[in-house]
Order: sequence, then structure tokens, then C-alpha cells
Amino acid sequence: MSASIHSNVKHKTYIVKTHIKNMVWKTYLVLYFGTTGTISALDAVKRIEALGFNSSFGPVDFVHIWGEKKPSKEAVLSLANQVAKALKGSGAVFNLDTHN
Repeated sequence: MSASIHSNVKHKTYIVKTHIKNMVWKTYLVLYFGTTGTISALDAVKRIEALGFNSSFGPVDFVHIWGEKKPSKEAVLSLANQVAKALKGSGAVFNLDTHN
């Protein structure tokens, strides 16, 4: 006598709903302080925040949020000029990275 066992396995399908929000454009700023400046690091940070940047912890120091509309090259370069002007005399250098 031979017996066979049949397993009836039902496969479950999981549907994962994801809501893709519109991507937000941001400019990330990394600030490198120098030692030859005539203004303090704190004053440099206040100047950057006055330009609309939010301070951040982690791999970047500040974030400027543009919104859902991609900023023009001219707008990003204008922001870079404003950062350079704000940091004048601080001895600091910076790096900007803009993407969504």
C-alpha cells in the first residue's frame, strides 16, 4: 500500500501600495571652516541661515529647499554667489550639490 501526501499550498499575493510624492529639489551645502577668517564660525552659520538654509546633521551641514520645481542653473549660481558673499572674510570654503 502506497500513500502519497499532497500539500495544497496557497500562494498569497501581497500588494504594496506606494505613494510617490513629487520629488522636492534641494541644494545641499557642506561648509569647511578655515583658520584665517575674521568672523567666527557661529557668525558664518548665522549668515548662511539668513539666506534660507536650514542647518542639518550628517553628511551635509545645510539644506536649501527649492520645492517641486527644478531650479534654473542661474538660480543655483545666484544662491552660490550669495553664499560666497555671506562667507567673505570667514576663511571658509563650501560645496553645493543640487538635486531631487
